[in-house]
Amino acid sequence: MSLRPLAVSREVLTRTLLACYGVTAANHLAWVALSTFLPFHVTALGGSKTQVGLLFSVMTVVSMVLRPLAGGWIDRYGFRQVMFPGAGTLVAVTLAFHVAPSPAAVIALMAGVGLGNALVSTGASALTAHAGGPEHRGEALSLYFLVNSLSIAAGPPLAFGLMGLGGHSAAFAAVTALAVVTAALTRRLPGPAHTVGAAVAPGLRLLSRHAMPAAGSVVLTTVGHSSIYAFVPLYAVSHGQGWALVWFFTAYFVCLIGLRALLRGLSDRIGRARVIVPSMALMACGFLALALPPTPGSLIAAAAFLGGASAMLYPTLAALVVDRAPEAERALALGTLSSAWDLGVVVGSVLVGFVADRVSYGAGFLLAAVSTGLGLVAFVAAERLHRGQAAVTAPGR
Repeated sequence: MSLRPLAVSREVLTRTLLACYGVTAANHLAWVALSTFLPFHVTALGGSKTQVGLLFSVMTVVSMVLRPLAGGWIDRYGFRQVMFPGAGTLVAVTLAFHVAPSPAAVIALMAGVGLGNALVSTGASALTAHAGGPEHRGEALSLYFLVNSLSIAAGPPLAFGLMGLGGHSAAFAAVTALAVVTAALTRRLPGPAHTVGAAVAPGLRLLSRHAMPAAGSVVLTTVGHSSIYAFVPLYAVSHGQGWALVWFFTAYFVCLIGLRALLRGLSDRIGRARVIVPSMALMACGFLALALPPTPGSLIAAAAFLGGASAMLYPTLAALVVDRAPEAERALALGTLSSAWDLGVVVGSVLVGFVADRVSYGAGFLLAAVSTGLGLVAFVAAERLHRGQAAVTAPGR
């Protein structure tokens, strides 16, 4: 099989999709930059290490809980009708950061960041999947998450540069400006999330049953995600390999960004499962490599495995979930999947940290590898069940 040229399909460069890419670029650049300099700001206000940790816990938990709800609202009311208030919330919150008088006030405002992010990011990913269409859905979502990755990589340098030029005031002003850009872009997006006649189920729906098999696999495969940033540096330094961390993270992001760009339309051509299964297997191998005593070779190999797996796994799972969800439930399905990602990260950070503290870092990474392997087994089992049900309900049966 030959790879397609790097030229991007015209179908994933429509006005709507370009607006989605712009929304996620501005939104992610804003909150990553904010997350970079807020710990310094909270510390300057007299905050403790516990309060610094609460910044991110509050934002993540609020976002995790609200993503499925946001998806249901999008299915019912439309993309713009949900995303624009979310962006407006981000504008208001970033303005409030300028005058927050205490660490407690800053932590409370992070709940608003979680709310705004849940509405904006759930809507942007759902609209990307919707506008990409079934034939280019994988490519559109890969480009969307490629923009996310690039924004995440650019956020910390932007934050430190702004702090160096004008202190926290300049950094807050830039984040507010990015929130305004996000609001302006969301204001121009289409409204209805589905075609006329696609009936939305009545009542409040917290989860999509069509997304649950994939969501279960996502929880298991993301258990080790936070350990890449939280524990790999500590692990390497404890074994005298601190200098190799530059190579680890370079290899990780080169593989993540490079392969996401190169293989962006692969699942559209060969099928979702044929991309998801090897990605999960590669991720398990990455955590197994981390469980070994760290050497430059093992760290770079782990980075390549983990970066390559991450490049394709989540965009393809998102495309699969949208493929199989009813038209009037696609945003809810994506919200369910996104919430599962957050849940896996939150639970995994605690579990891996507990094992690393009580046993060793290597044991923590081994736990992540086993959990990822279980996610692979769960996904394969769910796929077999899905194919069996599809065969039973096929015409002529």
